[in-house]
Amino acid sequence: MFVQLRFQPAPAAPEDAFQLLLDCHGRIRDFSQLALRLARDVESPPRERSEAARRLERYFTEALPRHVADEDLSLAPRLLRAGLSPRGLEALHEMSRQHVDIERLLARLLPTWNALATAPELGPELAAELRQDSMRLAALLESHLLLEEQALLPEARSLLSPEDARAVRAEMRARRAPKAEPRGDEGGR
Repeated sequence: MFVQLRFQPAPAAPEDAFQLLLDCHGRIRDFSQLALRLARDVESPPRERSEAARRLERYFTEALPRHVADEDLSLAPRLLRAGLSPRGLEALHEMSRQHVDIERLLARLLPTWNALATAPELGPELAAELRQDSMRLAALLESHLLLEEQALLPEARSLLSPEDARAVRAEMRARRAPKAEPRGDEGGR
């Protein structure tokens, strides 16, 4: 009897825009948990606190804004044109309002993460404020993600045409594509 000893991975599922958004949600949750761990663990080695703070600062200044743009610039306009239900329209407005609340809270957290990245010994001094703001961020992000997952994405899957879904995916990928390096002055020799 032949027994296959090598693992054959399943073929990758095609990436649709909705799965890409859900994948982003997973990363947002991961970084939300990292923020909570950093806020609670003032006894970790300074190098680890510094690296965690740098990762948080980078994620929430680079990756999260791209995800917000995915929703606000790519998904929302298409959902409005497609004719959202009253519940979906309410969820879309709430999503936009929550983006503003998240941005305000991040404006408080980013300088703290920056301070910890450069001076991790400040951990105990910043712990109480960091813990409170990180807990607020985690709660706000989870509420936001659940709203999208339960109200907006199911409606988006049923309303958007395949062409619109592909366009959302293409725009998402374009936001994440490496930027071309500017070339020097080609005219002057």
